[in-house]
Amino acid sequence: MIKDQTMELAIQQAKSAAARDEVPVGAVIQDASGKIIAKDSNKTIELCDPTAHAEINAIRKACKERKDLYLNDCTMYVTLEPCSMCLAAIVNSRLKKLIYGLPSPKYGALSSNHSPCQSREKLVKNTEVYGGFYQSEISRIMKEFFEDRRGHFFGNRY
Repeated sequence: MIKDQTMELAIQQAKSAAARDEVPVGAVIQDASGKIIAKDSNKTIELCDPTAHAEINAIRKACKERKDLYLNDCTMYVTLEPCSMCLAAIVNSRLKKLIYGLPSPKYGALSSNHSPCQSREKLVKNTEVYGGFYQSEISRIMKEFFEDRRGHFFGNRY
């Protein structure tokens, strides 16, 4: 397996979310020089905000840090394939690259058959997308999280 410190940092963010009883998703944004400009995790329960997904939280921090709406020289690393809402935020913030860990066949905007994004290629035409990294580790984190809360796990929900 290829080691990537930035994805490992996103995994740390996901573990931090799980420790707070949030769905374990973490996101990190890195600029072209390799500097980490934002990192965050899911905070929907903590903030009582259904839009407080890791990706959106990280985008908000990065834009504020740079005092710019656009992150066109940046890469986002996220542990789980983004949902449609998060993919729209990624596209609107003009991130150059998206690197995600675990595919989300039920809710993912890129791989789900239920995605409202009928033309994914047109939607993400200016963002390079790479997925499927650290799948076994991230899957284990997700599985443990849901097993602890539901008593059992019915496959890959996310």
